[in-house]
Amino acid sequence: MKHTQLLSLVASCLGYISLSVAAPVNPNLELIQEIDVSQSPDSPDLFREYPQGISEVETILGEPVRTLPSDEPGVKYFGYLIGEGKGLEANGNYILEVVYPEDAPRSAILLNRGNGTMRGFYTGNTVGDAMYPRYVYQSPESLEIPLSGKFESVQMLMRLQDRTSVTGGIRKAEVPNVADTKRTMKPEDGFWVYIAQFEPEQDPLSQGAAVSKIRLYKAPDFEKFDLKINYPPEDLPRRHLFFREEMADGVIGGPREEWGWVDEKDYYRGKAELMRFLGMNTMAKDLLEFGANQGWDSAKYGGDEWVYQNKSPNRWVGILEIADEYDLSVLPYYEYAGSKGIKGLGFERRAEPLKGDNYTHIKFTETARADLTDPDTYEDFRKMLELTIVDQKDKAEIIGAWLRPRSSQLPIGFADSTRKRFAEETGRGEVTREELSKRGETYDAYIEWWYGKREEFLLKLRDYLRSEGVKGADIFYTADPTEPGWIHPEGGVAGLVAEDPSAWEGVDLKKPPVPLQKTIDDHWSYKALTNVRKTWGEWEHEHAKPVYDPERYKDTNGVYPTYSFNRLSSVSDPMALEAFETESGMVMIRHYGLNEDMLRVPKGKDGKDLDPVGYFAGDMERVGPHIMLPEVNAMANGNPTAIGYLTSNNFNRLSPAYVRRFNAAYLALPALPSKVVPGAASNEQVVVRRIDAGKHGAYYAVVNPGYTAVGEVTVTLPDQGRVTNAATGEVLQPSATGDIRLNLDACQLVALRVE
Repeated sequence: MKHTQLLSLVASCLGYISLSVAAPVNPNLELIQEIDVSQSPDSPDLFREYPQGISEVETILGEPVRTLPSDEPGVKYFGYLIGEGKGLEANGNYILEVVYPEDAPRSAILLNRGNGTMRGFYTGNTVGDAMYPRYVYQSPESLEIPLSGKFESVQMLMRLQDRTSVTGGIRKAEVPNVADTKRTMKPEDGFWVYIAQFEPEQDPLSQGAAVSKIRLYKAPDFEKFDLKINYPPEDLPRRHLFFREEMADGVIGGPREEWGWVDEKDYYRGKAELMRFLGMNTMAKDLLEFGANQGWDSAKYGGDEWVYQNKSPNRWVGILEIADEYDLSVLPYYEYAGSKGIKGLGFERRAEPLKGDNYTHIKFTETARADLTDPDTYEDFRKMLELTIVDQKDKAEIIGAWLRPRSSQLPIGFADSTRKRFAEETGRGEVTREELSKRGETYDAYIEWWYGKREEFLLKLRDYLRSEGVKGADIFYTADPTEPGWIHPEGGVAGLVAEDPSAWEGVDLKKPPVPLQKTIDDHWSYKALTNVRKTWGEWEHEHAKPVYDPERYKDTNGVYPTYSFNRLSSVSDPMALEAFETESGMVMIRHYGLNEDMLRVPKGKDGKDLDPVGYFAGDMERVGPHIMLPEVNAMANGNPTAIGYLTSNNFNRLSPAYVRRFNAAYLALPALPSKVVPGAASNEQVVVRRIDAGKHGAYYAVVNPGYTAVGEVTVTLPDQGRVTNAATGEVLQPSATGDIRLNLDACQLVALRVE
């Protein structure tokens, strides 16, 4: 009997979000309001645009839609007030839907002021992220993603704040109206939704944002949208899915009367419910951001004398309680730079450059740093782990610690005391800066010694947590301090990667496009993560940002050098993915591009820049089945047993049905090694990986990493026994020849189990 397409199974599991193009949201849901954006609003107070008069109404795919021109200079947006007088409730869950035509390559940014979420989406061969961002290097990627030629939609599960504002906040720029940035709107006032786009030169192939309708639905009760995960048996290791937000918690910062949430726990409950909705099982929370305390109590070891207290020192304990309430494991995140307090170790800056006073030109990351070869550094960080993990281990399941030093925070140091340690431990005489500056044999030995000390430091942290009863505690170590991720083998070199370079003929580019296949064949991703950073002038970026050395951890259990991914090119090289696999698995982190301040209008030298819609930092990603393109290709080419996301602001996904489909299958697989079964699928595009689960049989990851669906795929499994869909528990009936037949959507993962 033919296996029913998993698409329909997950759609029924979702309950209200269908994967049908014709009915993107279940009609049984309560529709609160639909705005036909092609029509003029009843009142001018319900509509905004920038610049005034910039949007147009066109007929696309036979229907009127509102568009933003792609050939006019500057940033642009249009926005609507939705939900006014519709009985909205604070802390209520709603579904915001935007319907758009998928007729041409387009990029658009959705700004939801109802819960401060800024997230963009793009289609076709557009690049999405800004090609030339203000603060970071991008390596934009243009893929030949097919267009459906139909109206599609994006959806966002959102928890409505107690207070909202018309626009975003103020940050180093002017805004048209300061009053618009204040959170004075209540649920009965509705909230603003904007569709925006970057300047044309930031995404040259985009034909401009286009939208036909904006809809708001009341979400069902949590119990109905909660995605139940069919985990492997308890004695098998679990996979983990998590995210960390950078520019999100300002909504519960500043004067209390301006907080978006009256009770900050409601903010974190919303995070927990979103995670359960998307099928994510581990709550990551930053406890140190650029070394600063983000909401834990440092009083036990001196408070402000050691680590400056946060205004909400009990926040972390509250988050642990919420995570436990929602049955989520927890992963605390630390951008450690040494303790930052009145007498903090970090401000001693014991790690010193080989020359000069600072490692880089990035002034705000040079204020504090630590030398991980120094025993005092281990003790300093150990105390933080004691307070935030060991002392709290009974409040929730804490799976370990995620350490991500930013630039210059845990650099390669050359202080007198560091060089003395090197000399003593390697049996050398005095080692001078002058000798190391020659970059000869002594320097090479010194660098090798330092990387060994980093491994020793991480193993010691793992052993400490495990010895203190944090069962199976792991250390995730992210050496990559960047937003888009290290993506070019020569370091900070911006350039375009294109699947079809000819599509860019006639476009004025700073550099010619690099063919996608070349980046894969030349192992760009591996080299980007392991090549020593480029530097210039008086700076020492190569020492400020020590790179990955994954080979050192191949036979290690519980310490993971995390693999940076973002573009398709970053997950298409099996060699690169395999290099980061350890004895106990592999951790991948998606580094989003941030696009900070890319909706800003420059005024020039005589005045401040203008933020027409307030401060902006937002992530861009594909939608529809292609939203999971990177993750699915990673599963085809490697075996990531944990996947994390470094996101710019409030995390969300705009095609949640496809995300849920992947996450349910992903978490149904045990976190064990997998091997490709050659020729197991009748379609050569489909990859089958086998996981030996011992007494529990075998699991299979069946992956279609392609852009398009494939039907009637015959999968021949080497193991005999009862076959089930591991994500749903459904028993699959094999064909007369014992094979399983599947219809696979684009970018789909199916998890099978043979008992």
